[in-house]
Amino acid sequence: MWIDNGNCKLCLVYSRTKDLVALGYQHRIPEMLLRLAEIVEKEGSRAKAFAESFEYVKLLTRAGDPYAETKRSLRELGKNVARIVERHLEAVNWDVKEALRLSAAANIIDTSVLGYENAKSLEEAIWDKPVIEDVFELEKGTDIYLVLDNAGEAEIDKLLAKSLIMHGYSVTLVVREKTYEIDETVESLEKDGLDVMATPGSMPPIIYVNKGFAIAKGIANAEAYAEFGKTQSLHLFRAKCEVIARRLGVPKNSVLILSSNSIKRLFGGGS
Repeated sequence: MWIDNGNCKLCLVYSRTKDLVALGYQHRIPEMLLRLAEIVEKEGSRAKAFAESFEYVKLLTRAGDPYAETKRSLRELGKNVARIVERHLEAVNWDVKEALRLSAAANIIDTSVLGYENAKSLEEAIWDKPVIEDVFELEKGTDIYLVLDNAGEAEIDKLLAKSLIMHGYSVTLVVREKTYEIDETVESLEKDGLDVMATPGSMPPIIYVNKGFAIAKGIANAEAYAEFGKTQSLHLFRAKCEVIARRLGVPKNSVLILSSNSIKRLFGGGS
């Protein structure tokens, strides 16, 4: 499912050619464009197209984790900001709703969304309040699967996990087995004693969560949930692209906390 048949495919082309430029392989762009044409022609799933095309980036660059150094830098940045966030959460008794808001606001880092420009640092961005915040209730003891996204912001997400655990929930972090852009994987993630589930391949991990309640970070997991979602969920991300901002009627880069029902409505009707 392509949320916007034109703009999402344009974003795919932009993302993958930008990857090659950023990684110093601009001379391989013609090969990438040919491969993207094949993928767009045959693939009706946005999630599969983005994952498959990044596998081709890894092939062209001969790198198992092309953004390994970037992820290391982001992780250190995230740790510094997480210390500030932790002090704030301690002051509010590890309030779960506040931890959710901070985790959603931390979705500020990205490398390849078409038209996305971030003028704020992570330390500034975490205090942005949600423009839309769906109400939800969880029974005590619910098994929660916290699906991670980018390195750096994952350090804030681990504090959300801590908050949930302190309030009686069982939490498992969910990450990809194989590398994808700047996302954490089971190998790169510093687990800090938390339970972790690795999902196969490089598809968005949310599609493999089929029990409990999922809290998922990022646009890719939200879009994949609309296609393949199996369990009730809450989605924490920013409206980084014009398509999402326009559909919701919010300013671009707005912080969002959306229920699975809202995600189905938001991304329904694509082609």
